[in-house]
Amino acid sequence: MTRQHAQIVAVVLVLLGTAAAAAAQTEELVRTIRMDPGGRFMLTNVGGDITVTGVDGDDLTIRAIKRVAGRGAAADDALSRVEIEIEERGNRVAVETHYPRHRRSFLQSLASLFSGGERVPFVAVDYLVTVPRATGVAIESFSGDVTVEGVDGETRVEIASGDGRLASLARLVEVRTFSGDLELADVRSDDALVIRAASGRLDIAGVRAPRLQVKSFSGPVVLNGVASRRVKVETASGSVSFDGSLAADGQYGFQSHSGDIFLSVPDDSGFELEAQSFSGDLRSDIPILVGGGDPTRQGPVSLEGGSRAIRGIAAAGGARLELSTASGDMTISAGDTATGGVSQD
Repeated sequence: MTRQHAQIVAVVLVLLGTAAAAAAQTEELVRTIRMDPGGRFMLTNVGGDITVTGVDGDDLTIRAIKRVAGRGAAADDALSRVEIEIEERGNRVAVETHYPRHRRSFLQSLASLFSGGERVPFVAVDYLVTVPRATGVAIESFSGDVTVEGVDGETRVEIASGDGRLASLARLVEVRTFSGDLELADVRSDDALVIRAASGRLDIAGVRAPRLQVKSFSGPVVLNGVASRRVKVETASGSVSFDGSLAADGQYGFQSHSGDIFLSVPDDSGFELEAQSFSGDLRSDIPILVGGGDPTRQGPVSLEGGSRAIRGIAAAGGARLELSTASGDMTISAGDTATGGVSQD
């Protein structure tokens, strides 16, 4: 989906959704499917919230609730025209929400809303799904909040407009969001975990992965207790905050075009620092030796005016730490905890 398309449809869904006052009509579908270990579940939805929870057992249960504002013939007709397709193929189950192609488009619905014409009822579909824990999960949501938790299979999530909460996942691989906040808690990955966000706050806590890559266009990025030997965080407009330990053989890169970078690491951390800024300052509470020389002369450093780049070493070295901003300050603070550790057991 293009960014422009996502923005237009998100606006339409919000405006049409304001009609959902006290009077509303719903229709519910419930389906239970037995799955073998290692199965795959895929869900695509246009408007409505999605919750997927991993449970013990072999049953996949899908509960879909169609809802429309108002009552009467128009609401009945709208509900009947939205179809929920459930396709079983081997050990894979795919669910997709289908809207009638011959009805007026979303843009026409929006035009009628502004012109005072007859409102076209919009049907949202909420999904409550439980899957066997080992099931792989792939979610694509156009507008609505998404929650996935307790799943051990490979997981991928894409959200165009809405908040996301991903918790207690054993094999999270990729997350993409366009507009909305994202929270990750107690998440693991066997290989690389890629997170891409256009707009919204990213809270990433308790993540364990060999490699973590985060790209954000606008919004703060907060990392707590991340256990990874390769971390790369880039944001165009927003601050970056990292609180945790640095692996001795790790590589950590934090870049913000317009925003501050704040790191809190144990006070005995060893690392090799390379920092640069076009118009920001650097301050480190951890002693750093700059430009070679006597290691005993390590001390707090600052980058203010004059040179716009600095290289140095803390303690006996170890992790490679790269900081870069165009306009934003950089701070390295000594914390008293090694939040999350760095082991990958």
